[in-house]
Amino acid sequence: MKLAGKNAAGQAGFTLVEIAIVLLVVTILLGYTVAMFPVQQELKQYNRANDDMDSIVEHLIAFAQVNGRLPCPDDDPDGLEDASGGPPVNNCNVFFGYLPARTLGIEGKYNAAGSLIDPWGNEYGYAVSGDAGVLNADIDLVTANGIRDEGIANVTPDLFLCTDSTVLGNHLDCGAVTGGTEAIGNVAAVVVSAGKDFDPVGISNIQAENTDDFLDGTNDRVFIFSPRRDDYDDIVKWVSTNLLFSKMIEADQLP
Repeated sequence: MKLAGKNAAGQAGFTLVEIAIVLLVVTILLGYTVAMFPVQQELKQYNRANDDMDSIVEHLIAFAQVNGRLPCPDDDPDGLEDASGGPPVNNCNVFFGYLPARTLGIEGKYNAAGSLIDPWGNEYGYAVSGDAGVLNADIDLVTANGIRDEGIANVTPDLFLCTDSTVLGNHLDCGAVTGGTEAIGNVAAVVVSAGKDFDPVGISNIQAENTDDFLDGTNDRVFIFSPRRDDYDDIVKWVSTNLLFSKMIEADQLP
């Protein structure tokens, strides 16, 4: 049966079969679009977090260029660096906490407490190397002009990026991590977004390694850097020692 043969103007109409085929194609396309929407949204979130964290690294380097040091982490979290007696000093309250985004002057979305949050609504984690002086144990990267006073050759940042981890614990380097090998050593600072599945307790040891320090106060200097996979969706950025020193030299903060 035809819906129409020719209309009054002599134009051919569509058959029921043709209309059914068109409806099927439209349904498939709509179904694909609906199914892909969450994936596209998630990809946008990761791209945004990645761009935001690149900007955070730039702000950290700019802070060092102006102040001759890196900022202390925020442990409240209220977006401000925290140090006993106030900065600029070398006694940060913690060396891994939350990003002091208000101290850095970063634009972005903040929570009610004043902490910068990632696209999933979680605070960014931030770690800075602790004792970094070979000659002077009181010198570290948050001491005003400490790097200049110690001398570049004698500064040894103590943060590590490892490729994997199967056992949590108080890890001081990648060699202390079961199943882990060093990806990057002697890192000056690390910024972490826990990604979409933020769960510091049960999803995987690999992810928990990136948040265990500021959540339970352990003296853990290890962070895990890995491509995204089923048990890892964290985003980790870092300030390399070479980049930090070169930018500080450009700003005449280092000889």
